[in-house]
Amino acid sequence: MKEKTIISATTLLASLLSYWYAKAAEKEIAPFIMLGGFVGSIIGENIAEQINKIKKQ
Repeated sequence: MKEKTIISATTLLASLLSYWYAKAAEKEIAPFIMLGGFVGSIIGENIAEQINKIKKQ
C-alpha cells in the first residue's frame, strides 16, 4: 500500500470511531472528530514508516 493510502485510511477510521464515541456519549461531535482524525494521522504515519523500514531490509 502507498503511504498516503495508509495515512488516509487510519485517519478515516479514527475519525469514525471518535464520531461513534461522541454520538454514544451524547457529547459535542466536532471536537472528537478533529481529535480522532489527528490521532489517526499520527498512527497512520507510524504504520507507514514501519512498513517502509521493513521493505528496505
